[in-house]
Amino acid sequence: MKKDKNTKQDTNVQDFEKKLQELAFAIDKVEDEKLIVENQLKKALADYHNLQSSMEKRQALSIFNMKKRLSEEFLPTMDAMLLSIESEKTLTLDEKEKAWFEGVVAIFESMKKSLESIGLKIYLPKVGDIFDTSIHEAIATSKNGKPGEITAVVQPGYTLDGVVIRPSKVLVSK
Repeated sequence: MKKDKNTKQDTNVQDFEKKLQELAFAIDKVEDEKLIVENQLKKALADYHNLQSSMEKRQALSIFNMKKRLSEEFLPTMDAMLLSIESEKTLTLDEKEKAWFEGVVAIFESMKKSLESIGLKIYLPKVGDIFDTSIHEAIATSKNGKPGEITAVVQPGYTLDGVVIRPSKVLVSK
C-alpha cells in the first residue's frame, strides 16, 4: 500500500513537474512575445518621431519657399522705389513736390516694414566694404580703390530669414 502511495505521489510529482515545465515554457514564450511587441512599439514610436520631424522640416521648407516666391515678386518694386528715392538727391523739388516725395518715402518704409515682418531684409553694402561672394555679385571691375573693395553699389541684395535670395550687385576694385 505504501508502494502504491509512493507510486501515486511520484506520478503526481511528475505531473506537477510536467505542468510546471509547461507553465515555465508558456511564461518564456509570453515574455519573448512581450519583448517582440515592446521592440515593435519602440520602432513604431521612433518612426513616428522621425515622421513628425520630417513633416516639420517639410512644412518649414514649404513656408520658406512660399515666402521666397512672394518676396521675389516684390523685389522689382522695392528696387524701383529705392531708385526713385535715390533720384531725389539730384532733383530740385518745390514744397508741393517734396511733400509728395515724402509720401512716397513713407509708402516705401511701410512696405519695407511689412516685408521685414515675413523675414525679408534689404542688404545694401557700402562703398569700401570688402567683396564677399556669398552676399555680393560683381557685375564689373574698376581700377579705383583697394583690390577686393566695393567701389559702387548697383542694386541692393535681399535676405529672407537670413538666407540670401538675391546678392547685391556691385562694382569691385581689381
